[in-house]
Amino acid sequence: MQKKPYLALILTLVLWASSFPAIKAGLEGYSPLELAAVRFLAASVIFACIAPLIGVRVPRPSDAGLIAALGLAAVAAYHMLLNYGESISTAGAAAFITNVAPVFSTILAGALGERVGARAWVGVLMSLGGAWLISLSLQGPFRLDVGCLLFLLAAVCWSLYFVLQKPLLARYSPLEVTCYAIWTATIPFAVFLPGAAMDARDASLTATISAVYLGVLPLAGGYLSWSYVLSKMPVSRAAIYTYFVPIISAVMSYVWLGESPGALFMLGAAAVLFGVALGHPAETSISREASSRA
Repeated sequence: MQKKPYLALILTLVLWASSFPAIKAGLEGYSPLELAAVRFLAASVIFACIAPLIGVRVPRPSDAGLIAALGLAAVAAYHMLLNYGESISTAGAAAFITNVAPVFSTILAGALGERVGARAWVGVLMSLGGAWLISLSLQGPFRLDVGCLLFLLAAVCWSLYFVLQKPLLARYSPLEVTCYAIWTATIPFAVFLPGAAMDARDASLTATISAVYLGVLPLAGGYLSWSYVLSKMPVSRAAIYTYFVPIISAVMSYVWLGESPGALFMLGAAAVLFGVALGHPAETSISREASSRA
């Protein structure tokens, strides 16, 4: 029985890691916005089917603004920037650089009045330095990779998730907050569903399967398995294992896409992971309640 939470944890890490190369594969047949539309539609349908089973309640009208901000500013914006970044950069870079979201949460915690120690700030600088090294490894010493800049912006958006979900978690379960966020994020992408349907006729089967897979497994399935993990072990312990997501993703990207990271990339990746470890969000109340990614 004690093995089940760790099996669910491994499943979660693998699903989240697979999303980065799957996005790259999906972009072979769909534009960044159309890919997001297909992904969120699939996830929304899954959550709509299970919502009655997990007891998802209708949110209070007074929380509508906060839920809208969570779904649009954090989730929808994150995935839009991530998709655009991967359209011009690598899946491996996306996995490592978006992983700096927790250090941006640390900055937000300080801005909101929480005490942030010197160790955390060193972690912030080290993570940003690692992202810079990854960018240089892709474009050379005199050019920064635009995709990496988009990944950093995506990380900023995802860090908002930790902040905006905090007051909601006082009234709703983590799965309810996830459902609200996914459904809200689906709304702006719905405009691109007709275009996605048209492109599906010309897209390869691999691209279409990747688009649907992203919504069904990494997004919906990943959140469900992560919620089970958090029901069985402390967030602080479970969140440590998420450091393996970019590493697993880099291996998948090598096998699936043939992306081969160089020495400078690996140095930057190590700096990102070490920096995030120093400024772990579990040290702040903003993200003590929940830690996740899509």
